[in-house]
Amino acid sequence: MTRSYFELLILLLNLASADALAVIAGVLHKAMLTLDERTFRNFLKPLHKGAQRSPYLIITATLHVVLFIPYFIIYGFDNLWFTAGAIVAVAASTFISKPVILPTYQMIYDKLDPADTAAISTWRDILGRRNKFRAAIQFVSVALMTIGLYGIS
Repeated sequence: MTRSYFELLILLLNLASADALAVIAGVLHKAMLTLDERTFRNFLKPLHKGAQRSPYLIITATLHVVLFIPYFIIYGFDNLWFTAGAIVAVAASTFISKPVILPTYQMIYDKLDPADTAAISTWRDILGRRNKFRAAIQFVSVALMTIGLYGIS
């Protein structure tokens, strides 16, 4: 496998991850805004659990990160743009998704009182902003990797 092919494979998997995050942050969030607060709260648990078990979401969220290991062992860190994109992707997952966003889903459906519609509405907005921020960072990662692969002209 050539370096360019390996980088393109990682880039495409990273793009698939960014796309999945954008669908959640965009289309799905807009649909969730049409739900009343109680329905939204009840919808989140099967959504969250289903996403954690979705083969597509698991593959797109993890495979490109796993492929960084052999890539950097074989080719090193001399493609600085691609390396920057990899760092952004791993940092976004490590410092935003796992400790901030995923617990927000669980907090909404496990800890908020179903009768407290004001709190549910507030947290729905917070979740939406967090998901949009996470998707944007993933697209920054894709942009950096694209520059690393194709350069800036």
